[in-house]
Amino acid sequence: MFNVFGTGVAYRRIFGLALALVCAAAPGSVLGQTGGSQGSQTKIASNASIDSLFTNFLHYARVGRFTAADAYAQALINHTDLDPVELLALADRDRESVKTLHILIKNSTIGDNASKVLDLLRQGEHEKRRSADRIRGNIEKLGGDPQQEYMAIKYLRQSGEYAIPQMVQTLLDPSKKQLWPRVINALPKIGKAGVNPLVITLSMSHNNVRLNLIEALGRIGYPQAIPYLRKLEESDQSPPQTKEAALAAIDRIERITGRSYPGSAADGFASLSAQYFHEQESVRADPRLDEANVWYWNANEEMLTRKIVPTKIFGVVMSMRSSEETLRLDPDHSEAIALWLASNIRREARLGFNVESGDPKEEGELDNTRPDVFPRALYFSQAAGPRYAHNILDLAVRFNDSALALGAIKALHITAGTSSLIGTEGYKQPLVKALHFSDSVVRLRAALALGSAMPKTPFTGSDFVVPVLASALSQTGREQILVIDPDEDNLNRIVGELRTGDREVVGDTSYYSAMERARNELQTLSGVFIATDIRSPDLREAMQQFRESFVQAKTPVVVLTKPREDIAARSVAEADAFVEIADAMGEVLTMESALSRVRDRSGQARLDPATALSLALESARTLRALALDGGTVLDPAGAEASLIGTLTVPEEELQTAAASVLALINTPTAQRAIAHVSLDDQNAQSLRVATFGSLAESAKNNGNLLEAHQVTRLVEIARHDDNLTIRTAASESLGALNLATDDASQIIRSYYGG
Repeated sequence: MFNVFGTGVAYRRIFGLALALVCAAAPGSVLGQTGGSQGSQTKIASNASIDSLFTNFLHYARVGRFTAADAYAQALINHTDLDPVELLALADRDRESVKTLHILIKNSTIGDNASKVLDLLRQGEHEKRRSADRIRGNIEKLGGDPQQEYMAIKYLRQSGEYAIPQMVQTLLDPSKKQLWPRVINALPKIGKAGVNPLVITLSMSHNNVRLNLIEALGRIGYPQAIPYLRKLEESDQSPPQTKEAALAAIDRIERITGRSYPGSAADGFASLSAQYFHEQESVRADPRLDEANVWYWNANEEMLTRKIVPTKIFGVVMSMRSSEETLRLDPDHSEAIALWLASNIRREARLGFNVESGDPKEEGELDNTRPDVFPRALYFSQAAGPRYAHNILDLAVRFNDSALALGAIKALHITAGTSSLIGTEGYKQPLVKALHFSDSVVRLRAALALGSAMPKTPFTGSDFVVPVLASALSQTGREQILVIDPDEDNLNRIVGELRTGDREVVGDTSYYSAMERARNELQTLSGVFIATDIRSPDLREAMQQFRESFVQAKTPVVVLTKPREDIAARSVAEADAFVEIADAMGEVLTMESALSRVRDRSGQARLDPATALSLALESARTLRALALDGGTVLDPAGAEASLIGTLTVPEEELQTAAASVLALINTPTAQRAIAHVSLDDQNAQSLRVATFGSLAESAKNNGNLLEAHQVTRLVEIARHDDNLTIRTAASESLGALNLATDDASQIIRSYYGG
């Protein structure tokens, strides 16, 4: 069977003129339709077979008639009787088909449909691998002649983990006794793919069968089996023969790997939990598949069962399971507790849940490994207490995981007082480090948690809290994009099309000028488009400088490839997980799709307008609380400029909140900024009334700091404004100023009725 997961681009023969041109084309070029308009006139019979559609698709692609090829591909994809396994058999007949698809995906205008066909082949291989009938037949063929046995083992190995349940059932079935030696011989040849289900079968009660499984795990030689083997060796319930077999298997694995694995079973499971959490290659699920299996042993029916999970949560689900094994053996193992809590938060985030919410009614993708009634991650992390929340946040900071950070900070915000949040102890430092996180939402949440604690003494990083809170006031939640392209015409084209959406876009032909404009005109960068032909600095140097800032460590970047500069673009993309490549002269929609793919990989929290406003309001309330307290080490006066700027934003609630903070800052600029809003009759009545209230509060706290013309205008409004609501609000401010005038007498005399 041909391996459809192969990604090599080398090939042994020329597929026709068009594909030869693809391989010889200038780097970065993309082939489109050749052969005139013939493709647009392609007529496909409604009863066309799967075979003919697939054959014609490949034929027209190889001769460069891409429109015709695309038509056949679309008909193939939409065919009502399409069977991925049948399609896989057709691909196996044409040994170069998968290589053709890979070339089309990378170098042609029909890459989307070529990719869909390749996905169908992957689905076919997956279905073929897990076919129960096929596996059963191959187990029976193990009892045949040496050639039959050889081929059966080959196909069982292709089935991988799916073969293990039936192989184990064969060993448990006395009627299949004649196959036992062949199955025992075949088990270790399944290799790494068989380890996960095999270690779960060690819970069985049939010791003779278990001894053979232990032997198989030792011969396979993968260390992820060691904690399960060590558990058997340490258990008082294990017979001496089982203990000896487990020790022998561990010794064999250590000899195969050339490493020793000391420590208890509990320590081994904790280490395995960390490997799964960090999704190390040795234990992760196949990332090319959408689904993965989590195996269970059904003790009542003595059989292996599986639960299917999205591949994206396989690592964290297995990390939780390994941590649970640790805690069964060592209930106080703090590392296992922290890893379980962190994995649970990451699991929720990847399933589409809001990790800052404890709402049990919130809906996300299904995780079949959890019971029907299972609390939210926040329930567990807040119940564990501040110490574990700090540990989780430490993991988040070290590995730049936004969702994990937000979940941990929320738990800290809920459960931790000042003494639990802030201090010189090492475990408390991640919250301060989060002020420098690459994700702006994480920085803001950390600052809000620290600000809400009302710290009374200085701490490392305390001078960053107020500036971060102030930065929240100017966040809009709109995408803010930077475009850098020395070609001014192309730059203007891209900027113009990007601005048609709800975005703020800054563009420049120079890297340094672009970065300066971004600092001055944008609050945060949602993404960057940068052309390969920039100079001084060149692309590589520019990316190095860009990533040096912690704020930009995970900012999505799309490298726009110019002719003959594909190698430079790919070099940058291979070295940076948060970079995608797009044709600089291509459609802007394609560039946006590339940006979206990077954003999904980065895991950055989405700052939409509603979230931005919520954070800004929370920051303003925190700044006011700090000012009212008056005894904290955090001085809200450091946010004065941002607060004054916020008085001009469109959201009245935020304007009012900013004015309420400025009322507590003892500077002329603060009081005058409030008065500027309240005295302007173009503003809404509700805003003017609220800011007259803040002006009165400022006057009571700080006295009269207004300019003379503002006082004159205030007196005029308080005496004569036609709107009694405004006049009443102004009179409150006027009275609070406590001016040494006869204003009170004049106001009373203006209503003289005698």
